[in-house]
Amino acid sequence: MFDLKAHRISLNLTQQEMAQAMGMPLRSYQDIEAGKNPVRPVHEAAANYAAYLIRIKDRTKSDDPLRLFLIRFKSHNGQWGNPWTVWAEDFPDAVERFYNLARVDKTSEIQIKGALSGLIPDHSIDHAQAVLEHRGWPWPD
Repeated sequence: MFDLKAHRISLNLTQQEMAQAMGMPLRSYQDIEAGKNPVRPVHEAAANYAAYLIRIKDRTKSDDPLRLFLIRFKSHNGQWGNPWTVWAEDFPDAVERFYNLARVDKTSEIQIKGALSGLIPDHSIDHAQAVLEHRGWPWPD
């Protein structure tokens, strides 16, 4: 189970700062951290994305459009999973976003490819900054 308080402490943030970074009211955040309300997947995703934004806040952002990458990882039983789509500025950014947003063990072997023409999904790049989606697509050879 995701430990929101430990995650916040690892980022060296106050409850107020974490709630603000996650885009939620302080009181709601406090209730979740105190165990009055459960940590739902949306809270875990918001906390992971907030942590990602905090880590990259001093990085120079490019004016280039984000690019779509396909990433998959090998499970502990040695099987390749279905690909994830990751919108990122470049290859290192795609890897960082994948590991941070998907919460995949960083010792896992991964494969990454830039999107091939004709494979780009029908979905808006307007919300791509936060998008990491698991896809049932076949891996392109």
